[in-house]
Amino acid sequence: MIYIILAIILLIFLLIISSFLLVPFHISLNLFKRGSLTQGSFRMSWMRIRFIRRKIPSEGEKKKEKKEKEKEKFYWRRIPETVSLFVESFPYIRNILKAAMKSISIKRFSCDVVMGLDSPVDTAVVSGYLWSLASIVNVFPKVYLSVKPDFQERRLDGSIMVELKVRLLRIVLAFVRAFFKKPVRQFFGKMRR
Repeated sequence: MIYIILAIILLIFLLIISSFLLVPFHISLNLFKRGSLTQGSFRMSWMRIRFIRRKIPSEGEKKKEKKEKEKEKFYWRRIPETVSLFVESFPYIRNILKAAMKSISIKRFSCDVVMGLDSPVDTAVVSGYLWSLASIVNVFPKVYLSVKPDFQERRLDGSIMVELKVRLLRIVLAFVRAFFKKPVRQFFGKMRR
């Protein structure tokens, strides 16, 4: 009888874990910048249950930044070792990134940019490059990119809206496979310090 109860509990636990891995998470990011004012929101939900909802910028971030600057000490001696560990673990990290690219699907991407440089000529040249990029990117149905030049003043304003759908199964499997490799464990351990 105890074994049946334990088996049922284990089965329920496995069903919960597999639902987290198979049912996609929905991530939404909205940012708006005009002058020195930056506002936005970040939302993450799963099966219409909101896990995270944040306003950008939050008040707690400013306090954390001050504390981190006080604690932060950069050790130059660690750089060569960290780079060598990254080079050794790069094939495994690349597999994690490939799995992430396959697991993330874009539901909507919209970006409006108003930009101006010091010189109207530079503004026109850069705007031309961005317009050619926009004409290529806007071919995709869920993507919209708009660039508006400002020849009067130097500025970079705009808005961005991103909605993603993320399935975690491939990412978790690739991460677990990679974490069993010694260089990856050493690299992540070095990054944590």
